[in-house]
Parts: sequence; C-alpha cells; structure tokens
Amino acid sequence: MLQKKMVLTLYHDLESFLKSEDFENDLKENLEISHPNYLKNLERRKKDMQKSDHAIVVAGETSAGKSTLINKILGKRIFKGDNLESTGTICKIRNSERIALSVEHMSGEKEVKDLTDTCDLETKEGIENLRKTLNDLTNMTDSKKSVQLKSVDIGFPVPFLKGDTILVDTPGIGGSGDVAQKVMEYLPNAVSFVFVINVGSAGGMQNDRLPKILKSLVILGIQNEMPCFDPKDVLFVTNKWDTITSCDSDSEEEDRQKEKTWKDVKCKIEKQWCAVQQKNIFKMSLKEVNTFQFSIDLSMR
Repeated sequence: MLQKKMVLTLYHDLESFLKSEDFENDLKENLEISHPNYLKNLERRKKDMQKSDHAIVVAGETSAGKSTLINKILGKRIFKGDNLESTGTICKIRNSERIALSVEHMSGEKEVKDLTDTCDLETKEGIENLRKTLNDLTNMTDSKKSVQLKSVDIGFPVPFLKGDTILVDTPGIGGSGDVAQKVMEYLPNAVSFVFVINVGSAGGMQNDRLPKILKSLVILGIQNEMPCFDPKDVLFVTNKWDTITSCDSDSEEEDRQKEKTWKDVKCKIEKQWCAVQQKNIFKMSLKEVNTFQFSIDLSMR
C-alpha cells in the first residue's frame, strides 16, 4: 500500500511538472513527437493505479470448464458445473477472513451477506451451503435472478490471492448477453488472463467466439489500456480431452485422433494469439484431476 501511494505521488508530481511553465517548449515538442498524447496516457496510468482490484480473469466458451478450473485452483467445489450455459453473472473471488457475499445489481445497488456462521468451508456441509447460495444467484439454468445481477463478490480465506488480487469467473462466450463486454470491464486492470477451451467442441475453437475476445485484447493493447500483463503470458487451458474418442475401439486410432486435435488447436491458438508461448498451452481433462496446482505470478506492478 505504501509503494502504491509513492507511485501515485510520483505520477502526480510528474503530471504537475509537465503542465507547468517550467517545462520548456522545445522539450515539450520533442515529447509530443516521441510520445503522442503523453498527458492522456499518464492520466490513464494514474487511474489504473488507483483501482483497488487486480484480476486474474478466467474466460472461455460456454461449458468449456471455467468453473471446474476455478474449483480445482481453490481446492474446493464452490461452483456448480453444468453442461448447459450455467454462470450468468460475473463472479469475483477474493481473500477474506470472513465468508461473505456482496451482490451488485444492475441498478448499482449492493447487498452484503455474511455467511461465516453457516458456511464453514472446512466441512462438506459448509461447502455445500455456499455452493447452493452461489448457484441460486448465478446459475442461469436453475435461477432467473442471476440475469438481473451485475456481479457477485465472494470473500473467504484464499491465501494465494494476496493484497487486492481477485479471481474472476466470467459467463461463457457464446451464451446469452454481451459476455465480451462484461469480460472487457476487468481486462484493462488484470494481472493475468486464462482462456479455457473445450476441445470436444468443433475441434476446440469456435471461429465466431474466441476471436472476438482476443481481438478486443489486441485493441486494448494498441490503445495502451492494458498495462498489467504481457500478451505472451496469456494462458490457454485446453479441456475435455476425455470426450475425444474414435468411432471404433482402436486405442491407437484414438491416440492419433487426439494428437491431430492437439496440433490443430495449437495452430488455431497461435493464429489467433501470435504472442502465445507453447509452455502456456495446457492439455488436460479437468474432471479427472484430483489436485490441480496452478502457479500464477501474482506480483504487482
């Protein structure tokens, strides 16, 4: 927090100097040539520093396995998975000593529920109570209320989410509503971006869905709106490999089919996101993973 205040003070002092009469005109002209709109960009960076939350954003197609991935990361089955479009609301998970939900309505109205006494996450019953409460608020197949909510903020002990870092679960791309717009609200100040892909769906990449998000990311980068993570650090989790089976019982043929799909999906990812690193493309069947250790660099700027 002290470092953040120091950086904000530096931004303020620099901005004051650049606007002052002491800043020589010839230097100002050279700066405008080398860094057009420098004052506007400086203002963006200052506002960015003032934001309280820094998100690890998890996105992907409908039913790709985003909620399952987050459950594995948290080590608890907090979210209910569904084969249909399930998560209809942005869910933000943050580290908190107490277990509480903060619900934000589309109108901007907020309500807070303290669940510490009824949701002991060290017990199976407590986890089930929290999961049911979240499901009632966010699952579009079970509840119509989720459509009316902008976001649900979930607080409980998550030690790896240090400081103001939050984990964001987003609605599936390709479902109802403008999901891309919802996701984009969190990307400018994100510290990491994870995209989950269902390899059992059209070879793993829906051409009319994934490019929309990735194109928006590129535009943000061009506009200097996304300073928090490097494009080459974006993570792609390819999921549901257990659904790829051969039409016959030949295991060798099934292996060849999976290898072909793997090459195809990597090629499509590289085409849509040229900055991707091979080491950041993961291959797994999340439902078959018992304990999932997912290391993310949470260092602040």
